[in-house]
Amino acid sequence: MDDAVSAALSYFDSVDPALAADARLGWDGLIAVSSPAGPTQHSVQTFLWVHLRHLADGSDRAVDIARALGELLDRLGRVAYAEIARSAVTEELMRIADDASWLQTYRSATEQSGIGAVDTELVTWQDAPTGIERVIVEKIGETLEVATIAGEFEPSKPGGRPLGAKAQITRRRGVTDAVLTSDRGKDDSEAVLLEQLLDHRIELWSSYSPPRAELYLGVRESLHDAVQPVYGCVRRLESFIGCIGDGVTLTDAGYLPNDLVASIASTVFPPAERREWSLRNDPEEQSRVGRELDTEKIFTLRRLLMRVRLLRRSGGRLVPTARTRQLSSDALWRVLTAGIVGTEYHPDAIAAEVVLARMVVGHDAADVEATADDLARLLRAEGWTHAGEEPAAEHAEPLTRTLVSELSALGAFELSEPDRVSASETVGAIATDEGKRLAAAVLRHRLLHTRYPAL
Repeated sequence: MDDAVSAALSYFDSVDPALAADARLGWDGLIAVSSPAGPTQHSVQTFLWVHLRHLADGSDRAVDIARALGELLDRLGRVAYAEIARSAVTEELMRIADDASWLQTYRSATEQSGIGAVDTELVTWQDAPTGIERVIVEKIGETLEVATIAGEFEPSKPGGRPLGAKAQITRRRGVTDAVLTSDRGKDDSEAVLLEQLLDHRIELWSSYSPPRAELYLGVRESLHDAVQPVYGCVRRLESFIGCIGDGVTLTDAGYLPNDLVASIASTVFPPAERREWSLRNDPEEQSRVGRELDTEKIFTLRRLLMRVRLLRRSGGRLVPTARTRQLSSDALWRVLTAGIVGTEYHPDAIAAEVVLARMVVGHDAADVEATADDLARLLRAEGWTHAGEEPAAEHAEPLTRTLVSELSALGAFELSEPDRVSASETVGAIATDEGKRLAAAVLRHRLLHTRYPAL
């Protein structure tokens, strides 16, 4: 392309030096974000829609450079790329001053283009990818562009109805996941791209603060291993949902009826866990299970299942949601790992990260004082405050308790000294092997799906 570009620029220079200068600026910027093989539709869109609005001195200059680049691409025979450069969408994106409005329009334009790397169950992409993530996004864009040219998104039969938007998105997700899980690095000597992306996200996340970098030391291998599900906690949730059946009528106070609580206790929880409960109704009669409110793990699991939208209240009844009946064990695992913490950058979620990382490396998650101290240091380092003051351990302590309670109800911890456990404390919360895998899987999901705030 070098000779052709030089010839085209020379021609422009002879007829309109200003056009030539703008075209040269546009070409140099495009090449800077393109692969060595040359521009692709993805790199054209990335340069015009993301970078040029910041590189140019004002929106008018950005539009001039885009149009000049369009003339150059047209002369080089890249007609489709030239149309992007001269399009109304490109001009609109360059003239939007508000970043939030620009981001919404950019995401919509990328989706409409058909070659943007779409979010899937495996990954949520950053708005401005860097490092290996940018390389992966470019590769997916190139693959989608080739697939589009080859007719992969056309009707399977000649003259058939065009694919709907949902069908196209589904196929693009399939292509995206195939590239992530099938393609490897240089000469097939490096890990598949998804695992390289995970390493990149660990480095990105660790750059936020020294305490966060410490948090992720020693957990990298476990996060890679967590790509495969484990089913102990899933079976527990499936058994709980099975006890609910098509739905149950709640008490006037909004709790599960006592006989169902007893059934859940005997069906879902092993005897060792039932023995650890402190029963308020009748402490002398350890074989009887009382109200749901007095049976912490059952109450906690029910709230968790409602929070991840597998159960819901409807007209005084507790019923499974529509999707719950269709879930396989693998799908339930994905719902759990995605929903138990989520992807927000918020003190509650940061507290969860601390608990989960401590679990993975074998620390006692119920050592609230040590956990809260680690969390307080992390929150201080990343600029969070509590009532206008720097967070201290006592401020951070309540943030860790809810997750520890939920993980305990899922059976993620070894039981230790059950006779000394009371309703107000957890003893020996060292994660089981499955508990460690669950913790690593939740962290892995968070790393791959969080859109990180700017440093």
